[in-house]
Amino acid sequence: FFAPPCQLSPPLQSALQHRTKTPHITIHRTSKMTEVHVAIYDLSNGMAKGLSAQFLGPQHAIDIIPHTAIVAFGKEYFFGQGIEWCHPQEFRMTRGIHPIDIQSLGHTSCSQSEFEAWCRMQGQNGRFIATSYDLLSRNCNNFTEEAAREGLRLGRGIPSWILEVPQRFLSSPLGTMVRPMLEQMQLTNSAPTNVSHQMNDAQSYTPSATPAVAAAAAANPWADIPETPPAPKESNDTSSAGTPFLDKQTALLSTDTGVVKICLDRLNTASDQREILSKLGDAKYAWTHAELQSVHQMLRLFVNETKQISFALMLLRLVVLREPSTANIDKEESQSTEFVADLLLQNKLQSMSNRSMAWCVLSNAFGSKQLPSWTSSEDNNQSEKFLQLIDRAVIDCDPSVADASTPTQKALRQSASAFLYNTSRQLTAETNNGGADGNSELNEAIMSILIGCLENLGEENDSTSINRRYMCIGQILKSREFGQTAVGLTKDLGMLDVDMIQSASYDHMGDKVAKEVASLL
Repeated sequence: FFAPPCQLSPPLQSALQHRTKTPHITIHRTSKMTEVHVAIYDLSNGMAKGLSAQFLGPQHAIDIIPHTAIVAFGKEYFFGQGIEWCHPQEFRMTRGIHPIDIQSLGHTSCSQSEFEAWCRMQGQNGRFIATSYDLLSRNCNNFTEEAAREGLRLGRGIPSWILEVPQRFLSSPLGTMVRPMLEQMQLTNSAPTNVSHQMNDAQSYTPSATPAVAAAAAANPWADIPETPPAPKESNDTSSAGTPFLDKQTALLSTDTGVVKICLDRLNTASDQREILSKLGDAKYAWTHAELQSVHQMLRLFVNETKQISFALMLLRLVVLREPSTANIDKEESQSTEFVADLLLQNKLQSMSNRSMAWCVLSNAFGSKQLPSWTSSEDNNQSEKFLQLIDRAVIDCDPSVADASTPTQKALRQSASAFLYNTSRQLTAETNNGGADGNSELNEAIMSILIGCLENLGEENDSTSINRRYMCIGQILKSREFGQTAVGLTKDLGMLDVDMIQSASYDHMGDKVAKEVASLL
């Protein structure tokens, strides 16, 4: 090696040239490598793991309803209304959903322009466009798999169990009936979105005017309640200027009808019963007073006499939303809601799934109409049963119980907090009037809801439950009649750290609602 270069043998000269060039080549190639991740979402928000066995049988139960997306080049690529992309945080905020896992798929030498050209080609050849969606072979997860292996030329795709979920569903005894529900859960053209970038054609996508706060929850048949606020309404409330997100909120109603056929099969209904109950799947059907009266009585009987309580309650949550085309059904509906309240208060519902569905029934009833007659006493105050029911809901919202992180416990807290929110809307609507100064005395029901939502709030780790509790607190603090009294009580209790709330990041809708609550204080 110390000899003049001209005296080196040809093999040694070749070896030296190879050693000096190789590091340069390696460094050059590494600088252009991009790490690729797959983001995995659960469109059921944790409900599938706890409740799918009831519908499909234990051997076919699944943990999640998966949606996946490619995360690379600072963007998130997914199959929705064609192949779409946006910043990962934009996708998660507009859809109201966050990944349950993000896995690295490795590094690719493919450039961003090359990958996006591949995506456009899939749109041009019709493989991944909104109308080409197929549950088994061409869904969002199939796109992610092909994008990883073909578009980005990686040696690894998404976890195989994700691709097997549709077939696992359809291999169950109720698979044929479950298929329409599963298709609704996919982020296709039926899902609200405001993602503005599409790759399958030159046409621009016009975002929905209504923010999609919980698109995934709206398609969830597992007892979760969708939260999709409408466009802001004009308000005379002087405090509304600083609380736009609170002002957008409407009642939390569970309106999914995709489970009607499954419920009827599990209840083993007679032909005449099935005929009338099946009409619950048609939201536009014009009910007669006699039909609704019959359905109320029928479902109360099913709850009393069958073991399939959750399926009867699942149908009852739809019945309380229906109105007859002629006379009102107040008396019969009041009996049904009081019947469900008694089930909760007398601890007749041992299953958390059944309790969740019971709260869902009451939440729909209280959120869509005036409070039933049994909630008031003869002297026009809240009845003792109504106050006990509120206390029961507060207990079921407690995140400090054992196994609080399980899907069934989360579902229970979500349903109970939805009931509290819808109830607070009714109570504040009943008392609001233009001439009030906000300093009226808090009634017992409002005080119980306010303190119940404040208590243990810092221990809650479920974003849906947190959001609903803040919505409930905000609803009370904004009351024209006793809002200022509620503000003073909240400050005196010292249960909210206003400075901490205001310094939090704007990751999702819940943070913005919490900040508006803090601004009211």
